[in-house]
Amino acid sequence: MNLSARYVMAELARNFAVVAAGLVVLFDLIGFLSEAEDIGDARYDLLDALIVVAYSSPALLVDLSPFIVMLGTLAAFANLDARSEVTALRAAGESRAWFVTTATMASAVFMMCIGAVETIARPAHLEASLLRMYETAKTGNPLKDTGFWARSGSTYVNVENIENAQHPTGIRIYDFDDEGAITGFRRAVGASVDSAHAWRLEQVIDKRYASGAPEAISTLETTLWAPIWPSENALYSLTVTSLSLVELLDSAAGASNPSESTTLATHVELWRRIALPIAGIAYTAFACAFALSLRGRGGKSLQLAIGAAAALLLYLSEQVTVNAGILAGVPVALVSILPSAVVIAVALALLRRAP
Repeated sequence: MNLSARYVMAELARNFAVVAAGLVVLFDLIGFLSEAEDIGDARYDLLDALIVVAYSSPALLVDLSPFIVMLGTLAAFANLDARSEVTALRAAGESRAWFVTTATMASAVFMMCIGAVETIARPAHLEASLLRMYETAKTGNPLKDTGFWARSGSTYVNVENIENAQHPTGIRIYDFDDEGAITGFRRAVGASVDSAHAWRLEQVIDKRYASGAPEAISTLETTLWAPIWPSENALYSLTVTSLSLVELLDSAAGASNPSESTTLATHVELWRRIALPIAGIAYTAFACAFALSLRGRGGKSLQLAIGAAAALLLYLSEQVTVNAGILAGVPVALVSILPSAVVIAVALALLRRAP
């Protein structure tokens, strides 16, 4: 990488950081104003609202990443053009393709960093969703405080604590006969959730009864147990934006009917996440070509204003394209990638016309 490329990439990186900070602060402010409407519901207070907004910020940064690199690229090239550095680089022999390649390399590095943020963004967003749900509910967090009961036929199950969804604790299982007499009782200190169909109970005491009196008692270090409730039942419903990429993949792979609304939303969110890096690079190429086409026209402010309008238009077009494609029966994967392909085609057309 030559000195010119490092200089342009450094300018891009600075503008990516400035735009990211500005957009996240702006959307956090809008989010806080929305959360403020619920302050006072049950135990939901100002501190809770601030925590919810702060915990949602990493996911917001990830979701905005394509528009961050687009606006950051426009701002960087506007700065370079205002200082006549684009002209100097063109005079030094750098081509339009060189500018696009340098910008997309910087965008690719930024999107890799966003991929690292994604690993903490969804768990934090999940915590924000749960905090808001518990603090605005009159019953608080019953799964943490009192657990829950479930029944299937003559079997009753009590789980004391399921705050950690992968490691519920205090599990009691009661079996009764048709006359209502107890026939079996199992108590487990905890469990590891292997899947929706199998829990591995830990430190188990198993009692068998005959005529209401204990007949046999055994202790087991671990034993497999199939939950009595349907595997598709959820203890609470969370938005798909709270799920990690792995959880989205698992949910999509285990769906029995992809046409159902909840499953469709999962597929749309999954492919939106997968397409984010592609969208980031495509929007960067578009912004670079757009900036080169406007070079020397209207000044920095006008270029940024036109770029912001273009970003809004791209966002609306993407939403319309995805929704229309889904309604028309086009595969979700295709309609998720199509907007980026169109943006790249537009970028190539602009490059041919750039001075």
